[in-house]
Amino acid sequence: MQYSVPQFVNIEDRIVGPLTGKQVLYLLIGGATLLIFFSFFDFGFFIIFAIPIIILTLLFAFYKPKGRTVATYILIFFNYFTIPRAYIWRREPSVVKFKRSQKKQKGRQPMQENITRNRLRELAWVLDTSQAVGTRFEVSKRE
Repeated sequence: MQYSVPQFVNIEDRIVGPLTGKQVLYLLIGGATLLIFFSFFDFGFFIIFAIPIIILTLLFAFYKPKGRTVATYILIFFNYFTIPRAYIWRREPSVVKFKRSQKKQKGRQPMQENITRNRLRELAWVLDTSQAVGTRFEVSKRE
């Protein structure tokens, strides 16, 4: 048996003409607020407060910066200031560069180093704990 799978589940349904349910709700809330201001206050006071209410209503209903609504940005803003965050202190790595100073002798082949287990563990520990990724370190030979 074959079933049809919905394709565009992230697109909201259009309720009134080209407007979605949220847009209609925002416009109704803005219109109701304007009606209350108009009925209870004189015309000068109404004009002063009507302009910001109209702008906010239109922003909430139609403006989507980066694909998110203004209401989503306001929710993110309040969550940023109300949700506690954990600050983790990390010690700055002390960058010490070692240079290998070895005199070259003419006519002889350089001796190969015998790496012991302790030296290998020490090098592995330095590589694991170093936070300076991408920098060049030169390690001197211990004598």
